[in-house]
Amino acid sequence: MSESRWTAEQLSAIEERGCNLLVAAAAGAGKTAVLVERIIRRITDLHNPVDIDRLLIVTFTNAAATEMRERIGDALADALEKNPDSQVLQRQMALLGKASITTIHSFCLEVIQNNFHKIDLDPNFRVADDTEAALLKQEALEEMFEDRYTHEYVSQEFLDLVECYGGNRGDDKLQKTVMELYNYVQSHPWPEKWLKEHTEAFNLAENQDIRDLPWAKVLIDNILIELRGFRENLEKAIEIAQEGEGLEPYLATLKCDIELIERLMKACDGSWEEMYNVFSTLEFETLGRCKKDADKAKQEEVKKIRDSVRDGVKKICSDIFQYNPQQIVKQLKEVYPLLKCLSSLVLELGERYQNKKQEKALLDFNDLEHLCLEILIESDSNGRLYPSDVAMEYRERFEEVMIDEYQDSNLVQEVILGAVSRRDTEKPNMFMVGDVKQSIYRFRQARPELFMEKYNTYPEDRHSEGKEGLNRKILLYKNFRSRKEVIDGVNFIFKQIMSRNVGELDYDDKEALYPGAVFENPPDGSSLAAGPIELHIVDLDDDSPDWSTVNEPEEISEEDEEADDEELPDAIQAEARVVAQRIQHLIKPGEQGKIIQVYDKNLKKYRNIEYRDIVILLRATKNWADVFVEELAAAGIPVYADTGTGYFETIEVQTMLSLLQIIDNPFQDIPLLAVLRSPIASWTLEELIDIRMMDQESTMYEALLKAAQGSEGQLSRKAKAFVEKLNEWRDKSVHLSTDELIWYLYGDTGYYSCVGAMPGGLQRQANLRILFERARQYEETSYKGLFNFIQFIERLKSSQGDMGSAKILGENENVVRIMSIHKSKGLEFPVVFVSGCGKSFNMMDMSGRILVHQDLGFGPDYVDYSRRILCSTLPKQAIKYKVKLETLSEEMRIFYVAMTRAREKLILTGSVKNLPKAAAKWCRCLDTVSMKLPEHKVLQGRCYLDWIGYAVVRHRNGQPLREIVGILNEDDIELLLDDESVWRIKLWNKNHLIAAKAGEEEAAAALWNEEQEPEEGLKAEYVEAINQRLGWVYPYMQSWKIPAKISVTELKRYMDAEFSDEPISTSSTYVAPLMKKPKFLEEEKSLSAAERGSILHFVLQHLDFKKADTLENIKQQIVDMVSVQLLTEEQAKAVDILRIQRFLKSDLGRRIAKADKVYRETPFTIRLNGKEVYPDLDQELYKDEFIILQGIIDCYFEEEDGIVLLDYKTDYVPPENGLDIIRDRYRIQIEYYTKALEQITGKSIKERYIYLFWNGKVLEY
Repeated sequence: MSESRWTAEQLSAIEERGCNLLVAAAAGAGKTAVLVERIIRRITDLHNPVDIDRLLIVTFTNAAATEMRERIGDALADALEKNPDSQVLQRQMALLGKASITTIHSFCLEVIQNNFHKIDLDPNFRVADDTEAALLKQEALEEMFEDRYTHEYVSQEFLDLVECYGGNRGDDKLQKTVMELYNYVQSHPWPEKWLKEHTEAFNLAENQDIRDLPWAKVLIDNILIELRGFRENLEKAIEIAQEGEGLEPYLATLKCDIELIERLMKACDGSWEEMYNVFSTLEFETLGRCKKDADKAKQEEVKKIRDSVRDGVKKICSDIFQYNPQQIVKQLKEVYPLLKCLSSLVLELGERYQNKKQEKALLDFNDLEHLCLEILIESDSNGRLYPSDVAMEYRERFEEVMIDEYQDSNLVQEVILGAVSRRDTEKPNMFMVGDVKQSIYRFRQARPELFMEKYNTYPEDRHSEGKEGLNRKILLYKNFRSRKEVIDGVNFIFKQIMSRNVGELDYDDKEALYPGAVFENPPDGSSLAAGPIELHIVDLDDDSPDWSTVNEPEEISEEDEEADDEELPDAIQAEARVVAQRIQHLIKPGEQGKIIQVYDKNLKKYRNIEYRDIVILLRATKNWADVFVEELAAAGIPVYADTGTGYFETIEVQTMLSLLQIIDNPFQDIPLLAVLRSPIASWTLEELIDIRMMDQESTMYEALLKAAQGSEGQLSRKAKAFVEKLNEWRDKSVHLSTDELIWYLYGDTGYYSCVGAMPGGLQRQANLRILFERARQYEETSYKGLFNFIQFIERLKSSQGDMGSAKILGENENVVRIMSIHKSKGLEFPVVFVSGCGKSFNMMDMSGRILVHQDLGFGPDYVDYSRRILCSTLPKQAIKYKVKLETLSEEMRIFYVAMTRAREKLILTGSVKNLPKAAAKWCRCLDTVSMKLPEHKVLQGRCYLDWIGYAVVRHRNGQPLREIVGILNEDDIELLLDDESVWRIKLWNKNHLIAAKAGEEEAAAALWNEEQEPEEGLKAEYVEAINQRLGWVYPYMQSWKIPAKISVTELKRYMDAEFSDEPISTSSTYVAPLMKKPKFLEEEKSLSAAERGSILHFVLQHLDFKKADTLENIKQQIVDMVSVQLLTEEQAKAVDILRIQRFLKSDLGRRIAKADKVYRETPFTIRLNGKEVYPDLDQELYKDEFIILQGIIDCYFEEEDGIVLLDYKTDYVPPENGLDIIRDRYRIQIEYYTKALEQITGKSIKERYIYLFWNGKVLEY
């Protein structure tokens, strides 16, 4: 590579010596090329050459290390070709094989192998694979919990921990927490120290100042960000009120609100006690009343903004200031022993797991890092750490330590590489290259903060202070990958949304990408270059208008016909259809006959775009990739999804696993049936039914054995042959290893060849080869045998693990590829679709009873199981906020990676449930003065599409989105951003996609209609058989609508519908109840009429009528119900005591009070004939069809001459004919109550009444 090809910054990164050098390389800046060139120049320097084995080059993956070694080898070979007599080059080529170009784990392994004697390690150790390690760890965990429950080990703290955090059923959640916490702390250099420090953080003094705690600062920062956002919203509300007619009464209240917000902000500078006093006592004033002629639209907008501010402030109060400082300290002190117990469990798990590994002479990947640390780091009596003699030897050996992808390092790797480098000496030698904007592996405990700490402290000029500094950073900002159109779009988005708080880096002109690649226009005038960035938004609202009226014309034919009967596509299908249409338009010539061309780096010229130039990137491929594959394939687009999932769902793998299961244990019906129905045995459904009928009580295998021992019929012979073959396989399994058995079965059953002849045969055979390879790897572990292998597969499936489908596709296959954004890192493609932008961010890391953070430690819930109290603690609120910030920052970096994969064209797609509502939210950013959007706005983003929308509405090309909310002219907006990026926005609704689909089906129907009719003779031959089979009618068709069980209320509703003019909906009987949230999770709302009626019934059930002679006595009984927690205070307030008193003073009430036997809320169950409920049923067919009727009788009491039935109703009674309406409405119900009561008591019912609490009337039947 000639020097003329390098920019000045790249050249500095290649040639700088004698300092710690951080190279912050933007996407496409050629950082790997710079790293390779630096290595080449160092080892071929004519004056001071460095042997390549004296360089430590650390990469992120084995593939990257291999590629690095190959590139260095190629560069040396090229140099040798030009100068074959160079001894320096010959020496470096000879040393290349032993050069330390490695991953961090490989380097740790080398250190351990060379120094095993220093840590008392068996030199015959081997590294366990992930599977074996996971099984050993799980064994250790289960044994530990089993022992903890025994009398010898059991402790009250452990039992309390299980009770508080174990879950409702068993201790599975606690076991999961212990395992996750163990795995989490392994990314820390000293896990025991981390656990101890963060556990002791809860051991507070009684007079602890909350503000001094690490969690308080995080929360205060969050509060201030939110309050600044609230103040900005209120200022916006004042502007709207001033513009709107008749809204002057609102202004004074809004100004008071701003003063209140500023008072809260000022309180954040004081002590926690002061903050608590201000936040816990704040009250918002009531909005003033406007006149009737006020501007209603603006009035609603102001009220909406004000309500959102008030709700936001109240949420801060309820989340953070629910308890005073003394209560917070008390809670944390009570949680302390539980966390101490949890930490002890984690440490004990580590010890047990370590013992199991020592027994088998195993190390896992975490051991490699921690044992390497043990060898390289020592400590003195004061706990001060210093490099060991071994580390000093490595420092002398390595002239330079080079780290690629430095932004993905974790704390352990940082300490290890710091120990073997001279980073902290007078002769530093660490070279670090990476891009913090592409740090997307926080889920692997990567710490981008390590990169940022150096980025913020290293100077760009090490000579700036008049003396030579020891540290320097160099920024590589030129992008040599993408067209200017793509780069401009990336800069436009991220300059607005990425900041220090959200994104962990301030994306400004200094951080922006600058085009370094030169793309000339296609020489042929009949061709087009890729063009502007496209944004396609699908509105999923059923009532959405035709957005095509606000879009630029597109080469899409739209049908005018209605397609009401078409099943509307869901979000993923809709988006996939948009992508399919857009790919078709890219591949096919446009209206003017012009075709899109891309520049081919290998051919060094333009060529027509092909399918292989296109990639679809998804944040998560699960549930998305399969739908995209289906829709693209339906559109005739060749497609391949690199999902890494779905392996266990493939039919060939399921069949082989079923075969292995029955070889291990044939008494398993489902696997046995799967094998019998597969091509391995080829049994028909009729044959399986016959086998089942031979013995309906035993297992399928026992029935098969009986069939095999039966007469000499065809079925018996077939069963006998299969049983003999199964026994043969079972004998083989005793002597063969699992992988040998699987390969034997492939040949003996012929199944491997069979699946090869099926559609997608190559893929199916590759999947079976993966199963064989996995079994071979498994047999190399300390676990062996068929049973253990099956258990391992089941555990892998139950933990959502997968092995990914086999990859049989070459790089040059002409297909559209679908992959996750993470898999695309480091790759580039001519045309990139970033799809699923409307998918909500995954915030699961903020859920769970105990949260964990590297810096903030534990964030547990406070649980008092004896009083059934559960609430979030202050540390948990702080960690939730911190995790939210870090998650959004990670998502922002992932989005950056996705957008920067595009070389020539970038297309973004996403869907929203309600486009006008979303556009209105995005357009609230139009009054932002600065380029950077307010942090609180960015934090409100729920998906990539929100961030795109916030930014694009401020662009001159964002007119389609602005028009939705009524902003028709650019003159209406003062602050549109002047930017060079070009955007083309296309809005879709379901009608576009339905029309397209309907057109396809019409074409298919037309093709079908062209088929010739079969010959008459042939038709007649089969017509009788066809009619017999397809014309048969199931005689019990009406059974589907008959429930096994029904309540009196449902029966009444059905009868009402039967005799009304409305159509009867038999399906109503089967409507499953919606999952109802517990009260403490529900938002505040008033009680419904049904809830009030239920409360009244409940009170009447528990009220002592004999002691309820006065109003005061009734009130006291209700107070007593609250005190024993039969009622809540809110429910007690809803009880109308006066109406209860009116009832008790009525004749019926007095009779109940005098009666000796009063029965209330009496449940009953009786059997009814089905025809009694459904008269249209056939008498003969359904004579034995019965329905269970359930109900609860409100009240009945016995008098000397018989039983009196009473039902309470709280229904509203209309003024005209109201009593007759109510009487008819409940007649059926009273009849069934009467019938049930007579069966229960064996006595006749002398009187039947309904008492109406609405007006105090009594209805007699």
